[in-house]
Amino acid sequence: MLFDGLDQRLDDLGVPEGQPFLMSPAAEYDVALNRYFSVWLASSPWNTQAAHARDLRTYFDLLWFGRGRCDWRDATMEDRAAYEWWRRRDDSGPRVEDTSRDREVSTVNQFYRWAIEQDLVRANPVRQRASVAWSPWRRRADGSAVRQVPAEASHTGPRREEVVAAEVVSAVAQRGPERI
Repeated sequence: MLFDGLDQRLDDLGVPEGQPFLMSPAAEYDVALNRYFSVWLASSPWNTQAAHARDLRTYFDLLWFGRGRCDWRDATMEDRAAYEWWRRRDDSGPRVEDTSRDREVSTVNQFYRWAIEQDLVRANPVRQRASVAWSPWRRRADGSAVRQVPAEASHTGPRREEVVAAEVVSAVAQRGPERI
């Protein structure tokens, strides 16, 4: 059977009980890949780790089964585009909502940023754009305000400026303009 002895293999690898992990389609445990859960997400709540595991599994499955057995280390922007098309536009795909897609993009982007830092991959398949931090508390460690963020967000949800404007309008309506 494919997963016979899996518990023992995970114990031998030191995978903590209850920690999410990913297996290859051939039932192989990729130590480098799973360090993402055991190191990077180790202090995150279990449900966050599980959500990352689901999102990454879905993306990696598309790479393997839909893109000619492409390994996660070899993913390109074209693979990401194919994933987006399948998730959002393909009649036989799941047609996920904007919020689900934005979460998946964020997860895959975070994973690949980590993988680049770990020298596991050379490039992030998620297209990036420069973004200027809007808050002095969101500056990078080197003091710069510009950072790279996914350029693939749906942009259909409320933007920060719209939320702030709505909060001001709500406050004016509740307290009056002179009390703001």
